[in-house]
Amino acid sequence: MKDKPVQIKSLSQQVRWQMVLLGFGLFLASLILSFLFSFHAIETTTKNLVKLEAESIVRDALANPDSPLPVGKMEAAYRQWADIPVIIRHLFTNESIENPPETKGEILEATRFNDNGQREYFYLLHHVDDTFGDLFLLSRHNADDIETIALRFFTATLVQSFWSTLIIFILLFFLIRWVIRRTSEPLVLLSQWAANLGKNPEFPLKTDFPIQELNQLAAQLREGVDKIETYNRREQEFLRYASHELRTPLGIIQASLDTLALQAEGKERRSLSRALKASDNVRQLSSALLWLARESSKPIEKSMVNIKEVAMQIIDHHRHLVHERDINIKIDCTIDTLLIEKDLFVIVLSNLIRNAFQHSTDGNMEIVISANQLQVTNTHTDIDAQPQKEDALLQSFGLGLQLVQRICQKLSWQFAFDENANHVSVSICWPVNKP
Repeated sequence: MKDKPVQIKSLSQQVRWQMVLLGFGLFLASLILSFLFSFHAIETTTKNLVKLEAESIVRDALANPDSPLPVGKMEAAYRQWADIPVIIRHLFTNESIENPPETKGEILEATRFNDNGQREYFYLLHHVDDTFGDLFLLSRHNADDIETIALRFFTATLVQSFWSTLIIFILLFFLIRWVIRRTSEPLVLLSQWAANLGKNPEFPLKTDFPIQELNQLAAQLREGVDKIETYNRREQEFLRYASHELRTPLGIIQASLDTLALQAEGKERRSLSRALKASDNVRQLSSALLWLARESSKPIEKSMVNIKEVAMQIIDHHRHLVHERDINIKIDCTIDTLLIEKDLFVIVLSNLIRNAFQHSTDGNMEIVISANQLQVTNTHTDIDAQPQKEDALLQSFGLGLQLVQRICQKLSWQFAFDENANHVSVSICWPVNKP
């Protein structure tokens, strides 16, 4: 199962998106709280209105003792529990209807369907006054009227809550956006400063950002770039000196060996021939190392190479590394000549063949060269051993394969290393060059 690619965002985009999600969640939570508050407000308001009505009836009764208590279709007041109609008393108690419920000061709710099949709500308050005594206030309302009033109340409350919450969150959104922009501006300045620092490492750049931590980070970046620049400057100076110091004595050695080769005879000529080859190899290797160390985009000159002849010369030159092992060498060249960077190709092929000789056991070694690929396959050092990790094998083969990798990387050649319990294979691919 493949991992999903991570979408990269700027800090302001990331914070803005998180704030939008947070704001949306808070907005929904505010609406839910408004709904619950509205429901609780209706219930509280109803209870308080009933209690206020009971207190008003008690005051009127105390002021006019001879006046009867109000008894209407929608509202009625009674001095005793027994005065309430039996059918109503049954709605508020499951026990004996002779005794009122033990709910003094609380409002009881009950429902029933009348003779017309309509649902009605009944509210009963047992109010107790120290002077007047007991008062039973009964209210009756049609269910449709209650639901209509409640719906209107909920609608008005929710609409007002929605718009007030929306306005508040819009103001908060612009406020947070302003804060994010003010906070991200120093980071943008630091990014621009770092970009200019990479382009002009020697140019003095200011580090007076409005945030102390950014100034510390900028100072650390400045210090790191200065160290790298100093190191690069020393390395470039060393390469300039090394280029002269290496090439001059190598040229003198090469010229002296050429002169001695013309004068020598017999065994001495063969010894000088080997020295000339070694000197030429050192010259090629030093040139390649200096070229790798320089940051230059100048292309390397290409020339025609006789593939099989070069391969045989390299094999003969390194055959002494085989010792007493029985290695069967097979060369398969699908082309005769190849237009390529000759010196670098020779270094690559020499290192691969030398490593193959040094790290193979008895068996077969195969060299395949085509118009765009070189592949060297040889027997594993220890057939019974388990395959190792590629990095460990590359390190065990030393500078040779590391140099090959560096050359391939700089020339944009594709380098592949394959190893299992039976063999090790190295393949290199390059673009097809037309002469």
